[in-house]
Amino acid sequence: MLQLLTLTVLGLTMIMSGCATTQQVIAKVQSSSDTPLDQVLKMRPDLRDELATVEIRQFFNKSEAPTVGQVKVTETGLMDDSVKSIQTIYHFKKEEKNWKMHKAEKLYRCMRGANTKTFQKAVCL
Repeated sequence: MLQLLTLTVLGLTMIMSGCATTQQVIAKVQSSSDTPLDQVLKMRPDLRDELATVEIRQFFNKSEAPTVGQVKVTETGLMDDSVKSIQTIYHFKKEEKNWKMHKAEKLYRCMRGANTKTFQKAVCL
């Protein structure tokens, strides 16, 4: 009986210390700056309501301790019949533990014209 009580107390101690560790990790993540993806979604609330097909991808220069990030937003099925897709690329750099957007570029994939295969900077006619 004493062994069962000892094992129960030991088990509860391990579970409680695991919860504290999890809470510390969650607090650390929440205290850091918004990820590039979070920032883009805050800047572009229209993406949640858009009737077009929206593809969002987030990239980093390395998996551990990244310093450069990129978010690509590709919108397809737009109301404009001259445009097949619009791709907006947001470029981020990590400065003093915070992600800062440095540049955003908008590219177009046209339905007709000389270039219908790739994205271009020129607006579709």
